[in-house]
Amino acid sequence: MKLLALDTSMSACSAALLDDTTVVAEDYAVMERGHAEALAPMVQRVMAGIPFSSLQRIAVTTGPGTFTGVRIGLSMARGLGLSLKIPVIGIDTLRAISANAQGDGPLLVVNDARKDDIYAALNGAVPAVMAMADCLALLPQGPVRVIGTAGDALIAASGRNDLIRIRTNDLPVAARFGAHCLYTQPEDAPPEPLYLRAPDAKPQALDLRLMSCGDEAAELLAELHRACFADGWDAAAFRKMLAMPATAMIAQAGSMPVGFILTRQAADEAEIITIGTHPSAQRRGVARALLDHQFTELRGRGAVQCFIEVAAENEAALALYASVGFTQEGLRRGYYANGDDAIVMRRMLT
Repeated sequence: MKLLALDTSMSACSAALLDDTTVVAEDYAVMERGHAEALAPMVQRVMAGIPFSSLQRIAVTTGPGTFTGVRIGLSMARGLGLSLKIPVIGIDTLRAISANAQGDGPLLVVNDARKDDIYAALNGAVPAVMAMADCLALLPQGPVRVIGTAGDALIAASGRNDLIRIRTNDLPVAARFGAHCLYTQPEDAPPEPLYLRAPDAKPQALDLRLMSCGDEAAELLAELHRACFADGWDAAAFRKMLAMPATAMIAQAGSMPVGFILTRQAADEAEIITIGTHPSAQRRGVARALLDHQFTELRGRGAVQCFIEVAAENEAALALYASVGFTQEGLRRGYYANGDDAIVMRRMLT
């Protein structure tokens, strides 16, 4: 079984191709940021000469880790899984790190969670966030192996001489945890980020350049859409919509496309067909910038009101649209392919 493993959850980025338990190719780099730019080239290198169609599953770390980093790896894994129609297996970060440990006996994985807390998992348990003192109180007596970014601090605070520090790698390594996912039973739904605490601070807004585009950008629009949504559209779908005609715009931060919006207008009514922000740039003002610019454009073309349909379960999107002036106008039950309801929202442009 061929498996592609990915990790962008912490201060490293890695990809590996496994054929059963044999590592065919791997790439690993320590980095505090830049995972979004590094991951795709890594995947291309480990897959060199091997068709993606030969893959039978994808494995990816789900967190806990950095908020943006976790979503970068998940986004690529889910996009590949969807396009290749193969399962995507999620593995939590602490269990992934445990694959680096050698030896037998109890194993504690502990990572720094900041604010005097740690993420902890003993013997493959579900990770939990807790104070270090609480973790120490739960440890069994006798030798316990310890690995993770908070390993040294925990041992120093313990006052115990039976905690054995494992010094291989305190970060997930795709080539090592991939084998753990070879025969894991896939879930019915794609893996989701595992966040155990809220972000410490709101990310800073990006310096954006907004560009109108047409049919020539169909492939890029499709790539962005697949990164943003589990059921991403292909380039053919975008070409069809652009021929309606619809209007497309891409937001770019530096050299990286980070968002898009697609709208259409009939007389004095406009509709936002789809809008998305790349996971690596979420919560940094991309969608709001696209919406504000599009409202100005639509007013200039004589539009009086603008509509958008939003999944009733998508609380973040509903809050965003309400914050820019949309109000709920109706409900379409079972509107989406998965059976979810859609809320119809409207914003007056005059």
